[in-house]
Amino acid sequence: MSLVPLRCLPLLSLALLAGCGGDPPAPAAEPAPAPVAVAPAGIDWSRCKFPGVTLPVPGKVIVVDGGQSVPDAEPGRESIRRVEIVVPGKVALLLTAPDATVWLLRPSPETELVGVFASGDAPQRISGQRLGAHLLARSRAMGDDCGRYWMAADAGATLEQASLQVFGREHSAVYRLHGGLAVIGKAEEPPVR
Repeated sequence: MSLVPLRCLPLLSLALLAGCGGDPPAPAAEPAPAPVAVAPAGIDWSRCKFPGVTLPVPGKVIVVDGGQSVPDAEPGRESIRRVEIVVPGKVALLLTAPDATVWLLRPSPETELVGVFASGDAPQRISGQRLGAHLLARSRAMGDDCGRYWMAADAGATLEQASLQVFGREHSAVYRLHGGLAVIGKAEEPPVR
C-alpha cells in the first residue's frame, strides 16, 4: 500500500465525522409569494387629461347633456348634436351623450374655447370652427373608463368629479339639448341647473 492513501485516511475520517454530527441543516428558504395585482380604486382618469394644460382651466366650465337619441336618428349611426356658444370670454365644455355623436360646435366671436371634452358610452367626435387646441373625445366603447354618459344614474362617478378631473374646477351650468340643439348664453335658453 502506498503512503499517500494512508496519509489521507485520517482526513477522510474527520470529514465523515463532521458530516454526521452537529446541528441539522437549515430548512430551505420558502419562495417569495407571487405579487397580487390590485385593480385601482375608482376611475382611471389618465386618458382624460388634456396634454400640456395646467389645471384649473381659465373661465367657465359648462356641461351639455345630449340626452337621448336625436329624433329620427338611424340606429347604429352617429347623431349630430349642435351647440351654439354665446358666452363672452373663456369657456370649457364637457359634452356627454349615450349614443354615437358628432358634436357640431359654433362659438360666437366673443367666445374662446379653452378645452372641449366629449364623453359617452359610444364613440364621440367634435367638429366646428375656432375650437381651440385642446379637444378630447372618449368613450366606454373604445375602452376609456372615463368615457361615459355622465348623466346616467349608473355612471359610477359624479358629473362633479368629471368636471374636477378633466378641467380642475366644478362646472357652472348644465344645458340640455332640445331637438338636437343647445344654445349656451342666451336668456331664452336658461341652463337646467
